[in-house]
Amino acid sequence: MTAVHEVGELGASPEEVWKLVSDFGGMLVAFGVPVELSGPEGVGQERTIALGPDPTVERLEELDHDAQRLVYSIQSGPLPVSNYRSTMQLSAIADGRTKLDWSSTFEPAEGFSEADAINVVSGIYKGGIAGLQARFGA
Repeated sequence: MTAVHEVGELGASPEEVWKLVSDFGGMLVAFGVPVELSGPEGVGQERTIALGPDPTVERLEELDHDAQRLVYSIQSGPLPVSNYRSTMQLSAIADGRTKLDWSSTFEPAEGFSEADAINVVSGIYKGGIAGLQARFGA
């Protein structure tokens, strides 16, 4: 199993950041990404991300408001991964700021090297963290 872990600091409280991160469709919409939600709200809900010719379908696996942790999986899509499971975990740090730990485990898809899969996933996380920092401060 391959793992990726990126960390970012955000200039807002965990409660404020969680309002956006915990909204399974809303976080992506806030960044201008087209998202369609299906199924009941909460665990089990799916989001279809329509970027490029082949959309990505993700499923909300866990949503823990007390721990400020969200876990999702990829059901289908063009990313070079399989058995993908990702966790976004918020925690408080000094001065009312937030630490975001964004991690995942997966297998590289057939025909892709582990390094290529890691680079793609890491790039998505770094871009997402940068977007959150632009919104909340770094």
